[in-house]
Amino acid sequence: MTVPARVREWLDQQKVQYEVIPHREAYTAQEVAGAAHVPGRAFAKVVILKGQQGLTMAVLPAKCRLDVTRMRQLLNDNTATLDPEADFAKTFTGCEPGAMPAFGNLYGVPVYCDQHLVKETVITFPAGSHHEVIRIASSDFLRLTGAQVQDICESPREEVA
Repeated sequence: MTVPARVREWLDQQKVQYEVIPHREAYTAQEVAGAAHVPGRAFAKVVILKGQQGLTMAVLPAKCRLDVTRMRQLLNDNTATLDPEADFAKTFTGCEPGAMPAFGNLYGVPVYCDQHLVKETVITFPAGSHHEVIRIASSDFLRLTGAQVQDICESPREEVA
């Protein structure tokens, strides 16, 4: 599977420079970052929450964990929870489950982005399959998605080997 046509066509229409990078099959954000030779701080993982207003996309560095309590505050929705892939996969047509690109806006899903991620000049994220990623300037990503930039990562913890 390759980048969904709607994503590629939209990026081309927006006249944005982007790169599609193939990699060996990988599933977790850290595995994909390694397979694509991208530092974890510049690789964006996508997490979906479901609440009273529907779905919300959170985009954060691969090595961070989403602060669900903070997201509930931002959404003003104490019912918001992580949504299982099986429940939202149909929303992201043309994408393999768990590999949706960080363009929630293309699928009617509002986007929140962690402030640490956009400090990177370029960011990389799944391209709709477990074999490709998209690399794009973080400024273009923010402009195209209209993402709300917030501190949505849990506080850093000691990494356990």
